[in-house]
Amino acid sequence: MLGNIGFKMINNDQTYVIERTFVAEQARGQGLAKKMTVFFLEHAKAQNKTILPLCSYTQKYFAANPELEHLLFKQNK
Repeated sequence: MLGNIGFKMINNDQTYVIERTFVAEQARGQGLAKKMTVFFLEHAKAQNKTILPLCSYTQKYFAANPELEHLLFKQNK
């Protein structure tokens, strides 16, 4: 395995909580984390799911791509 995104579901299976993004040492520096993240977010969007990013990589990805803000889980207060 070269990499994976660790997640769990909350909010009646409507929200992915991304806990980690892992890329094996031999595959680092090749953009794999970004490719996995883009694929994961496209899948979530197609499924009408939201994302709660706990993973620092995913948080930085959302910060760098504000056009994806609509995918973020917004907790009711």
